[in-house]
Amino acid sequence: MNLKLGAAAAALSVVTLAGCVHVSDDGLSDLEEISINTETALRVCGGPGTVAEVSEEGFTCKDD
Repeated sequence: MNLKLGAAAAALSVVTLAGCVHVSDDGLSDLEEISINTETALRVCGGPGTVAEVSEEGFTCKDD
């Protein structure tokens, strides 16, 4: 049950940042890495609307 809740939270985070998620040119992405980086970005940057970009390699926060 906790796995389902975690997956749902990760999916919601990805949807929240859908415009910020980078997908590689070949159309393949490591969604698990993006999910982890999205959760971290939301914590570090300060929540939805504060993240500039999330990719497999990491994330960047928006400048004020």
